Amino acid sequence: LNNRCLLSTEYARLTDIDPKTVKTLKRLPGYDTLRVVLAQKLILVEGPSDELLIRKLYMKTHNRSPEDDGVDILVVRGIGFKTYLNIVKSIKHTVRVVKDNDGDYTKNIKEWSKEYGDYSFITFYSPRENEQYSLEPALVEANCQSIQELDHLAEVMLSAPTFTKYQVCTDLEVKKRFLKTWFEGGDSGSKKVDSALRILDSDKEIKYPSYLKAAIKFDP
Repeated sequence: LNNRCLLSTEYARLTDIDPKTVKTLKRLPGYDTLRVVLAQKLILVEGPSDELLIRKLYMKTHNRSPEDDGVDILVVRGIGFKTYLNIVKSIKHTVRVVKDNDGDYTKNIKEWSKEYGDYSFITFYSPRENEQYSLEPALVEANCQSIQELDHLAEVMLSAPTFTKYQVCTDLEVKKRFLKTWFEGGDSGSKKVDSALRILDSDKEIKYPSYLKAAIKFDP
């Protein structure tokens, strides 16, 4: 990998990738690495639910798929953002990083991203409010101007049995707490993906967090 040369809008060599990153990537299947190297516009996301919702939002906003515009959305999974960003630093392609703040925006986004301050082509997107620590709480906050609005979101993204449990709640704050707690419980990963798939497949409109809407805006 660190001996590769690229010809795109300009000539680039990957000689600046640090040895630790190269060692990590050698142990992995090469497809995702190839996607990072070849993508002209790249969105790195935390997990599959982020990927699904960004894809839905992109299609809703632009009336076409991200791939139609040369945009690749890559889930970093357990590998982490830094491994892929260490590749991108050498290539200088446009990269958007959509990352959870995990309850501490200053530490996990503002301080964490300082390492990339000299790379103007890498930008970071996350809720600034600590209580919006991941995608699902941010979705809840984007759709809670009224009980009716939150009920609509819940009906779209919850299974029928879970929505029945949710309907027992009558107060707006209790409803919000129910949704946030639901996604923190056991089997949270599959719950998040299932909900994202329901949103992806639904024709019903919901509101999306502002940081997601900003992340899909690319210059022509």
